[in-house]
Amino acid sequence: MTSAAPAILVVDDVPQNLLAMRALLADEGVEVLTAGSGTEALEWLLKREVALALLDVQMAGMDGYELAELMRGTERTRHVPIVFLTAGSRDEQRSFRGYEAGAVDFLYKPVDPRVLRAKVQVFVDLERQRRELSGRMAELERLSRVNALMLAALSHDIRTPLAALALNAELVIRRAELPGLRQAGERIKATTSMIGRQVDHLLSLASLPCTELRPTLAPGDLAALVRERLEASAELRPQSEPAELAVDGDTRAEFDAALLSEALDQLLLAAAVHGEGAAVRLAIDGSSLRALVLRLGVDTVLPGPARLHLLGDGESAPGVRAPPVGPGLDAAERIARAHGGSLVGRSREREGTSFELILPRSDRVG
Repeated sequence: MTSAAPAILVVDDVPQNLLAMRALLADEGVEVLTAGSGTEALEWLLKREVALALLDVQMAGMDGYELAELMRGTERTRHVPIVFLTAGSRDEQRSFRGYEAGAVDFLYKPVDPRVLRAKVQVFVDLERQRRELSGRMAELERLSRVNALMLAALSHDIRTPLAALALNAELVIRRAELPGLRQAGERIKATTSMIGRQVDHLLSLASLPCTELRPTLAPGDLAALVRERLEASAELRPQSEPAELAVDGDTRAEFDAALLSEALDQLLLAAAVHGEGAAVRLAIDGSSLRALVLRLGVDTVLPGPARLHLLGDGESAPGVRAPPVGPGLDAAERIARAHGGSLVGRSREREGTSFELILPRSDRVG
């Protein structure tokens, strides 16, 4: 984003008027460009971007109306605000012609300096805001490119050990001689495959801005989907107690089953990784007509680093409900928000760790 002062173009074929306008606007924090003819003005516009053009209507050769029409017919200058100035008598027809030519205002001389400064300041402020927005957009694009590079590196760093793990699992299966060793190898292989799929899903989700995460809503049963994901993720908890699911009320809603499956998988994965084998408790509250509430909990309390990583509240604020910020749970929270809902989590002594997903029933998303 450039730090140069916004430029104002003043066009008038009377040199004294140009000097007066330059003096009038000198203290407004702008660069005043002056042109004594329409041709000279077009030369300036080819070289410089301007926040506002002040055009005298009555000029020899190309008048202000003609210059405005040329500006409106060129892509580079089409959106430059134009204010007409004229020393002629007040005439509605003259004003209408100015507005038809693309003017945003039409002023009659002599112009009150305070009025002119105020009008100029409005467009100068708009130009500064446009530059700031442009700079922020450029920074976001840069960060997006950096994010893409980081995702590529993350993909490589995760897939390489997963490939090695899958290869070793295959060797265990082929050479299994001890009882149960083949089953253990099969579980390792299945878990590796599932984690690989989840990594692919996460990388795909992370590559999309939140505004591009648009669910395809269809009628579904949340309880049925949760049971399906519990069965699919059972290999993540081979030594854990069976998961418990309690259902109350009507669990039907409109949601994107594929996206919501990903969110549920990430919640179950977090419970498996940090739950230390404790049973996962799930409950769906379908008593409300407006939304479903899914609660997932384990009895264990996350250690400080994990709590900070997954919930963002660390040990300094135990029990504070917060949107999850870990990579997988961040994707789950984005999916919840894309459905018009929310996902929050907390971890505290005597209560364990819990997540609460709120899902609107209908298509009232946003």
